[in-house]
Amino acid sequence: MSIVEEKKILEKRRADFNSLSASDLSDLIKKMPLSKQKIFEKPYPEKMRFAIHAEELLGQGRTNQAKELLDRAISLGYYGNEYAYGLMGDVYMKRGDRTKALEMYQKSGSIDSLKKIKTYGLEE
Repeated sequence: MSIVEEKKILEKRRADFNSLSASDLSDLIKKMPLSKQKIFEKPYPEKMRFAIHAEELLGQGRTNQAKELLDRAISLGYYGNEYAYGLMGDVYMKRGDRTKALEMYQKSGSIDSLKKIKTYGLEE
């Protein structure tokens, strides 16, 4: 399934799905019939491989390469992007772009990302 097809399914479920955090989107997908869930979950293992490698690159200070991998991970679909968006927030923090980091942490919506917003004093 392509991301365009995923978008159509999500739009039918919830018109404002683009305003949801990745965590909320994953929860929405988990409430779909099992056949639809499996479609959304199919790219998840590849997405996680990209994210894990990006985290390693980030630890080495290679933010450009990490960002490229995270962009690829996120482009694979809507399900399971909490980790990738959280790491993207870390990329922007390392670059000193606190505004973009906050945006990515909020987009993630994971507990870890929400803690980082407080830890780094990024609250609006």
